[in-house]
Amino acid sequence: MPRAEAFDLDALEFHAVRALLLERLETPLGRTAVAALAPRAAREVAGARVRAVDALAARLRVGQSLPISGAVEVRSWLPGFCDGEHQLQARDLADLKRGLRAAERARRWLLVGGDALLGFARSAPDHEDLVEELERAVDDRGEVLDSASKKLAQVRREIEQARSGVDAAVQQVLGEADLRRCLQSPEPAWRHGRPVLQVKQEHRHKVPGVLHDRSASGSTVFIEPDRVVEAANKLSDALAAENRELNVVLAGLARGLRRVAVEVTAAIEFLAACDLLQAAARLVAVDGFTTPRLTESGPFRLRRARHPLLVRSRAAIVPLDLGLADPNRVLVVTGPNTGGKTVVLKTVGLLALMALCGLPLPADDGCEVPWLEAVQADIGDEQGISQNLSTFSSHVGRLGRCLSHASPRALVLLDELGAGTDPEEGGVLGYAVLEQLLSKSALAVVSTHLGRLKEFAYTHKGAENGSMAFDGRTLEPLYRLDVGVPGSSHALDIAGRVGMPTSVVERARELLGVRDTSLQEVIQRVQDVRRDAEADRLQAAERTKQVQQKAGKLDEELSAVQRKQEWLQEESDAVVANELRSVQQALLEGMVPLLSAPGAHGERARAVQRIILAMQKPTAMHRRRMAFCHQLKKGDRVFLPKWGRTCLVHKIDRVRESVSVDYGNVKMDVPFEDVSWLQPLE
Repeated sequence: MPRAEAFDLDALEFHAVRALLLERLETPLGRTAVAALAPRAAREVAGARVRAVDALAARLRVGQSLPISGAVEVRSWLPGFCDGEHQLQARDLADLKRGLRAAERARRWLLVGGDALLGFARSAPDHEDLVEELERAVDDRGEVLDSASKKLAQVRREIEQARSGVDAAVQQVLGEADLRRCLQSPEPAWRHGRPVLQVKQEHRHKVPGVLHDRSASGSTVFIEPDRVVEAANKLSDALAAENRELNVVLAGLARGLRRVAVEVTAAIEFLAACDLLQAAARLVAVDGFTTPRLTESGPFRLRRARHPLLVRSRAAIVPLDLGLADPNRVLVVTGPNTGGKTVVLKTVGLLALMALCGLPLPADDGCEVPWLEAVQADIGDEQGISQNLSTFSSHVGRLGRCLSHASPRALVLLDELGAGTDPEEGGVLGYAVLEQLLSKSALAVVSTHLGRLKEFAYTHKGAENGSMAFDGRTLEPLYRLDVGVPGSSHALDIAGRVGMPTSVVERARELLGVRDTSLQEVIQRVQDVRRDAEADRLQAAERTKQVQQKAGKLDEELSAVQRKQEWLQEESDAVVANELRSVQQALLEGMVPLLSAPGAHGERARAVQRIILAMQKPTAMHRRRMAFCHQLKKGDRVFLPKWGRTCLVHKIDRVRESVSVDYGNVKMDVPFEDVSWLQPLE
């Protein structure tokens, strides 16, 4: 089982993947699932997620999405509630109900989604009964329903009766003309849960009752009349009884939920996992990502891969094609600064992590990722300030960590190997690191500028050179990885292009002196030839595509013509057969009186009848019809020309050569002779 520290998520900017997923979530519950996303503990688990992502993406493409909308975050209080530290409120119940309801809908939706989604759904508990109980207890606004308990329903009926009593008492008081003249407003009001009248201050003593409040100006006092007090007390008693019963209902529900706390928590986590799964599927269905093939120990292969951060920026991207496999497990990448070497390393590492998490990749179909137990990277030049380390010391520390995880199931990514110190010493240190990676059979991509390391792949089996393409004529990097040939740094060329004074660049060339440039010239010629060959290949591929499209269209047209010809032939055969049957029927009907004639006349008539009946037997149409009918099975549909109708086959009697069909609501036996092997043309 891989250790968490074996995967260098921060150095490889895994936050970019999380950001992509967060943008595609449906509910706030999915955020914690995204935050916890990491390489899976087992290949089977990651493989199951990959298959589920593919299956869900197929349904998203036809407009079918997981029914998880409406769920809200409940994990801020749910753990405390399960531990007895949080008092359950009606609002909490409503939120939990919405989450459990969404989880149950998602579970049932996934159960009919095919094998890949079925396996994902089986991880969820069945909460249908619990959801129904919560639906009876509380609505989505957090109001406890009358159906939560019989006593609560009864108390609320008493409250309605008490309110009516209060209203009647207030209206009776307001019916007195002398009292109305004392009021600031004829409308009754409520203060502290009690019914009051708005009385003018100067008439305070003319309205007997309990003073509950005064207006800010003091001109109005709020008095509960004595004749309303008894009715209001009944209402207060009923409201208090309702509050007590609400507490009883909530306490009962809390006890029940705590008994199934593990299952409830699992359902909420399942809902979060569903949200994450759908976000990943949207990367496939909407953004064009593809799911990789996870293998036990196969090659590491990327096809037209892109870095997720570049995908988000919508920038022009040069896709990456890369393969690491036996015998070449180490790739040494060279080339100019600003040429894209670091992007290559980060893309390789990040896509490996995504695959191990069971996520789709921003790449074309055909990506393969072996099951890795470590993905380590030394990328960047940050100093270990808190550890009082220099750039080189920090770099060496990360190298040591990477080598400690190196194994046949590890991917190691090293940026600018051997840099940060004396080139000679850095070169031999990098050389030793590459030897160590080879000896441990690790998969590795290493970038460098050191000539000594460029030579490594030529002298060691298992290592291969690669270079970032550079246009020597325009002095522009092409950001394309070419495998099989080392690259040049082009430091002086790039310095002149980006603004270094020409005099400084020329002086640098003088100081560089005359050196053997044959290898660099060969490399440049190879790159030029490769660039021209790539252009020719793309042009040829486009022409091949056009030819294939035209050939495919011609094949379709030819097939259509052939099908039409076959149908027309069969239609004409059918017309002949029907005409022959009509003639046969007319002859037989005319011979009916003669069949019972005595003596030689009757015998001759019956002989002619046998000849007429055998007229169609030897024909090709008859043989084709019989072969077709004998191969029928229950559930097939056949065309009956005599009735001009297509019917469902219910039963086939191959001995009597008849078929039972559903003719509307009636089952009807039809001889094979009345069944056509054709379907009517549109």
